[in-house]
This record gives sequence, C-alpha cells and structure tokens, in this order.
Amino acid sequence: MAELVRLGWYREVKVKSQESQKIRAILVARSRLVPIRGDIENQVRSLVKEYGLLFPRAIGLKFRNQSCELLREDHQLRSGIAPLLSIHEQICKQQSKFDDEVRQLTKSDETTRRLLTVPGVGVVTALTSRHTIDDPSRFRSASSVGAYLGLTPRPNQSGETDTNGKISRWGDRLLRTYLAEAATVLPYRKRNGPLSRLGA
Repeated sequence: MAELVRLGWYREVKVKSQESQKIRAILVARSRLVPIRGDIENQVRSLVKEYGLLFPRAIGLKFRNQSCELLREDHQLRSGIAPLLSIHEQICKQQSKFDDEVRQLTKSDETTRRLLTVPGVGVVTALTSRHTIDDPSRFRSASSVGAYLGLTPRPNQSGETDTNGKISRWGDRLLRTYLAEAATVLPYRKRNGPLSRLGA
C-alpha cells in the first residue's frame, strides 16, 4: 500500500472539518423537509380537487388555514386530510427552526456574508457553498472546484471523435442544485446586465 501511495496511484483525501460536517448535516436535513412539505401540499390539493374544491396556491400556515376553511368539521374528507395537515404543521415548524439556524450561522461567518453579495445567492446557497468547499486550499484551481461539484463537461471519446457532452453530475448534488437555482435567478436580478441583453 505504501508503495502504491509513493508511486502516486492514490491521492490524499482531505476530511471536512467537524464544524462543516455538522452544518452540512443541518443543510441536508432541511433540504429533505422542503420536498416532503411540498408533497403533502400537492397531495391535499389533489384530494380536495376531486370534490370540486379549489383554493389559491399557498404554503405553510396559509395553506393549512385555507384547507381548514374549505373542509369544515362535518366534511367527509376532513378525517383523511387532518392527519396530513398535522404532519405538515410539524414539518413546517422544524423547517422554520432550521431556517433560523441557517440565518444565524450565515451572520456569524465572514466568508458566508461575502458570498451573499453575489447576485442570486441567498443564505442557504451561501452557507452550503461555504461548508461544502470548507478549505479552499485543497483545490489547485477554480476548475478543480467545478469538477468536484460535477459541473464540468463529460468527455465523449471514440476513435477520432473527441467531444464534450453534458456536465458529469458526479459531485455534490446539494450545492450543484442550489447553484443552478441561483444561476436561473441571476438574469432577472440584473436586468440591465450583459446576461439580460443576451436573453439568457
């Protein structure tokens, strides 16, 4: 094993700091709650729609209030939807706690606050970027960061053919998703910038 390392066949793997691992755990847990909340809201809408009842799009507390207004105590659908609304309430409360914690962690870190100055980047994206990268010195260049996140094109080589395809998506999925969301917001945030003039 020592000989393989000496020959350069294996590279050193740097472990994230304990602080970054802890904060990443919070961010991952929060990212799981968001789609679960959305799934419950969509399921309730679907059930209510079968009875010809529609209500404006809403999330969180407003969603639960509108559901209760449509489904009075004597409505036959109430017994089936009430447990879903109860679970929805608990998920919203826990997500709110995570959101507060994310905001506090963002305020207490100078690097994260600087990332917030980038248009389209919010507290969740900034904090995820900060603790996914953790120690920037472990990357040789900016392109290495892109490869680490799975944002570099995947090469397709066969005979004389050598083309670049879609991004590899081999890296950290959570941060890659947040960066993609930030990129879609950027043209709308900078309407007079070069991206908006290109129609991007």
